[in-house]
Amino acid sequence: MVWTSLDGVSATGNSLTKTSASGVNSGAISVQQIPSGDGFVEVTASETNTYRMFGFSNGNTDSSYPDIDFGLDLAPGIIYVFEKGVNKGSFGSFASGDVMRVAVVGGVVRYSRNGIVFYTSTQAPTYPLLV
Repeated sequence: MVWTSLDGVSATGNSLTKTSASGVNSGAISVQQIPSGDGFVEVTASETNTYRMFGFSNGNTDSSYPDIDFGLDLAPGIIYVFEKGVNKGSFGSFASGDVMRVAVVGGVVRYSRNGIVFYTSTQAPTYPLLV
């Protein structure tokens, strides 16, 4: 993954590290895009005591969570789904080492933990999608 628009983070390879103060939104966007069709982004949870959100967006306005069209929020120990800033609910817990994925398959966005889908969006994605 190649990152651009770094805001309060540093990038090393596929990884981002927060450099801004706690409680301050930060992030980056991918240079790579999904122009159409299927694709996914996934992370392996490394910590369970911090807040992290990742997912897909069409465009990049800022580093606030409402700008993420289809996002997984890994809050301390709890999985949340947010779509365009709207909380779609909590979906259980996660542990360090769990693989979390946001995927577009056949025009449908699906969220999964360790390969098991736990939420399917009712909103269609707008392409191209950025991470």
